[in-house]
Amino acid sequence: MSSFIERLDQRGPSWLAVALASAVVVVEGYDLIIYGNLIPKLLVEPGWALDKSGAGYIGSLVYVGMMIGALGISALADRFGRRRVIIGSAIVFTVFTAACALATTPAQLGTARLLAGLGMGGAMPAAMAFAKERAPRGLTSIAITMIGVAIPIGGVIGSIAALFLLEGHGWRTLFWVGAGLSATMTVVAVFTLPDSGRSDVGRAPAGRRRMFASYAGLFGPGLTAVTVLFAAAAFSNLLTYYGLTTWLTTVMAQLHYPLASALQFGLTLSAGAVIGAPLLAAVAERLGYIRVALASIVMVVIALVVLMLGPQQQLVLLAVIALAGAGSGAALNLLNAAVADKYPTELRATALGWMSGIGRVGAIAAPTLGGWVLQFGAGPLGVFAAFVICGIFSAIATVGLLVLANRTASVAATPAPAQKPALEVGGLADARPSDTSLEA
Repeated sequence: MSSFIERLDQRGPSWLAVALASAVVVVEGYDLIIYGNLIPKLLVEPGWALDKSGAGYIGSLVYVGMMIGALGISALADRFGRRRVIIGSAIVFTVFTAACALATTPAQLGTARLLAGLGMGGAMPAAMAFAKERAPRGLTSIAITMIGVAIPIGGVIGSIAALFLLEGHGWRTLFWVGAGLSATMTVVAVFTLPDSGRSDVGRAPAGRRRMFASYAGLFGPGLTAVTVLFAAAAFSNLLTYYGLTTWLTTVMAQLHYPLASALQFGLTLSAGAVIGAPLLAAVAERLGYIRVALASIVMVVIALVVLMLGPQQQLVLLAVIALAGAGSGAALNLLNAAVADKYPTELRATALGWMSGIGRVGAIAAPTLGGWVLQFGAGPLGVFAAFVICGIFSAIATVGLLVLANRTASVAATPAPAQKPALEVGGLADARPSDTSLEA
């Protein structure tokens, strides 16, 4: 075991190290997405009197925790190392996923989901920064996609588990399964996950000063507009994606599909992200991260419009849902890849945490928005229409990134004294994305 760890701990490229970080995020994805599969049972839990609006509110609390975790914990990964933050975050979401299984009231369940979200929000940006640093040069989007696609892989595992366990064993069992998987992976990470990308503690400002300095750096010369646009695109994309993962099963059940069929639709959404996101990431290596992210968002909007038209053939319905999953999963992964590619090592986890944290505001709103739409009688079509609007807003923000990239590229093409710009935004739209970041 020690020689295995020593080999991994060499700071060079290592797909195995990336895979280990990705596995931690897989179990996080299970713990995160499983809630959407359980809502039909929670609505009829004896003594809870939970309505759709209340279920949406509970669903939003995990994303509140994730926002706090992403904004507060991710900056620590730039100071203390990715490994410590990944493992510490995994311990947090493991403990509080187990607490979800023990909840006896909606308030207890909501509190446990909120606290589990703290760990989930901290783990993802640290894992993405880790993947960026361990990926072979020029393959950033593939490595980031390995981390990003881990969330829907966890969702696939959760949907399969729900198909087999929910009816016969109840919703608590599904949380216990998640806690068990998370505890197992946390132990594996403790003994095998190497470190990567720790800042020079001796020269860095301490404590809160270091954290504030990291976030201030995101709004330095040449960075402000890009930082804001990345956050806006992430906000609306996560609103759409997590709105679907939370409410698709319930919406399809309201359209009079049996519960087993409704669970299959949730499985298809996650499976679409698992299969489609890596394929689109491979395309992005040739065409550019932001261009393919925009195409992915447009694909989601089209898929949702088709769902509103109500296709009758189940095969067509499954294909459209898979496209929605592929597009929404790929868009976020590619936006993360662009962020990881263009910020320096000392800001990378903070930048990913910023985008993830602001994006979680959209994720917070998603379950509540769907619950309000259903509670006030707009029905399944109203839910799909709300998320179409969110998708259009995400597309607008992504177009803004492309416009800014093209303008910067034009300026860079003009002869000028040799001086490196603060951020090579033009690289976002280059034919082949570069792994060059600010420190290069």
